[in-house]
Amino acid sequence: MKNIIKDVLLIIVGSFLIAASVQFFVIPNRLGDGSTIGMSLILYYLFQIPTSISTFIINLIFIAIAYKFLMKRTILYTILGVAMSSLFLGILSFVPFGIEDMVLGIVFGALLLGTGLGLIFIADGSTGGTTLLAYLLNYTKGYSFSKSLFYMDSIIIAAFIFIIGINNMLYSFIFVYLCTKIADQVIEGFHNKKAMTIMSDKYEEISNVITNEFGNAATIYYGYGYYVNKDKRIIYTVIKKTELLKIKKKVQTIDPSSFVVIHEVKEVVGGKLGFVTSGTRTN
Repeated sequence: MKNIIKDVLLIIVGSFLIAASVQFFVIPNRLGDGSTIGMSLILYYLFQIPTSISTFIINLIFIAIAYKFLMKRTILYTILGVAMSSLFLGILSFVPFGIEDMVLGIVFGALLLGTGLGLIFIADGSTGGTTLLAYLLNYTKGYSFSKSLFYMDSIIIAAFIFIIGINNMLYSFIFVYLCTKIADQVIEGFHNKKAMTIMSDKYEEISNVITNEFGNAATIYYGYGYYVNKDKRIIYTVIKKTELLKIKKKVQTIDPSSFVVIHEVKEVVGGKLGFVTSGTRTN
């Protein structure tokens, strides 16, 4: 239940940020965008159809396409994201505020929109449209979310050349590129893990610190030091980034001659690491 509440809050906040970006920065500067937002902007610029209405209707079509391929929870979260985005677009359209400055529109619009997309993606939802298709490719094929989204959105943005002119269309490419990069940073920020491989003769004491003081599992397995021509014990652990400096300092204090390798961790799935390899044991 706690995770569900967290996901719902992320989707609501993300939807609000997306709507604020569109109403306060994108539309005032006649920028384009991809996905259903881009399609809705085309309809708005040409026929003054409210983005809240067109976004909702277009997204229903994309949801119907992806319905059979995604988990029920993802579909429900997507419907929530679509509904909240459309609702906030409608509400914020009555707010008499807008920044008519291209540089500020691109920078702050991308900051809001990219952050909103990232938060919704973290919650396993989407705002529909090409975002939903990018999520589908990431989920089923492992393709990069940001690259898939950028390529598909580029096709939609190219169509804006006939509506907002070549200058604004090129500005829109910059805007969407920044959005995808910011979305990636937000997503990676939530997966704040590091991995450490530690080689030390004092592996027992170091493992005890990692598990008992910091609450992380530590796996010990056998290795062979070719240079020193003797067996080695190797510790592997996954920790929070905020713990990195503290643990590294502890290791160096316990054994100044220890060899430590720090790895980037893209994502961690499942419980704590605590397995036995080649007859070794885990603390």
